[in-house]
Amino acid sequence: MVNFVHTVLDFKKLSPAQKIATSFLFVILAGTILLMLPISNRDGQFFSPIDALFTATSATCVTGLSTVTIADQYNWFGHLVIVLLIQIGGLGLMTFMAVLILILKNRLSLNEKIVMKEMLNQDKVFDMKKFLLDILRYTLFFEAIGTIILSFRMIDDYGPIDGIMKAAFLSVSAFCNAGFDTLGSTSLQGYVHDPLICITIMSLIVLGGLGFAVWFDVRDKLDTLFHRTITFKKFYKSLTLHTKIVSALLITIPSALILILEYNNPQTMAGFTFPEKVMSSTFESIALRTAGFTTINYANITAGTQMLMMVVMFIGGSPGGTAGGIKTTTFAMLVIYMINMLKGRDNIVVLRRHIANSTIIRAMGIFFINIVTLLTG
Repeated sequence: MVNFVHTVLDFKKLSPAQKIATSFLFVILAGTILLMLPISNRDGQFFSPIDALFTATSATCVTGLSTVTIADQYNWFGHLVIVLLIQIGGLGLMTFMAVLILILKNRLSLNEKIVMKEMLNQDKVFDMKKFLLDILRYTLFFEAIGTIILSFRMIDDYGPIDGIMKAAFLSVSAFCNAGFDTLGSTSLQGYVHDPLICITIMSLIVLGGLGFAVWFDVRDKLDTLFHRTITFKKFYKSLTLHTKIVSALLITIPSALILILEYNNPQTMAGFTFPEKVMSSTFESIALRTAGFTTINYANITAGTQMLMMVVMFIGGSPGGTAGGIKTTTFAMLVIYMINMLKGRDNIVVLRRHIANSTIIRAMGIFFINIVTLLTG
């Protein structure tokens, strides 16, 4: 036990995976202590350690689950702690540490680059400085735009200062796929008919859940599209296989299935117009990527929708993004492998790209480890 503690404390000797896990543990424990203190709670009393630990873990791991109503239990300082945990959990403490190192000494060591490669789910070490700074810039940009748009509605409902704070909290929570809010106990159900809120939140969730690699791939290829006047067909072909798989699987199918399953359910979509039903089903499909928000009451959904939701939550978002789950690419690799196996093919090919056996083996490992963890839980 002593040797284990000594190894954990000697951070430099840890493997990349151990460093990532240790950094999350450190953030969770720090968040727990802060959320326990009277300064974080509305009643000015010490908060239950187990509930504080649960909240800190949920915020850092961006699950959106809570044993208390965030808006009622915590004051503005507690909300600030939670939103910082969400931001760190969404992007990763190692990302912030790496950016700090870059600011202080303008370079990363090879070991630090390897850790970041694992953290960001990249295949190789590359120009990490530019990549990290781009992640930070784009994240702050998207969250700022989301805050401005949401403020139009939040200020009307809660006043200037409280409205802006709620808008900022919502924007960060949505982009990081966290699902926390400071509105009350019913999530976004009060805004189920509001396109401004729903579309903004959906956009932030998708932008965070797609993954950083997809952002930069689309950005670079769009630059080629605009400056070299290539056709859209060539633009699509130039996208990486990762981008194509992520874009195809993220929203469409679950949204259509939820719409079909809930279309005539009087307890969830009663009185909705057809466009509102489409918006609501699309919102739930996107939010299920571990975002945690909802515009309908889950207590009244059909059994079929419950089953679908469990599958979608298990799959989660995309690698290198802010969402959780086994990732869309892992699920896609398994489906592609099964299709090729049924066709009797030895080589696995999708969209004219060959998939290495090591990629399939890794996908299977991730899938079965998560299944075992899920069943054990």
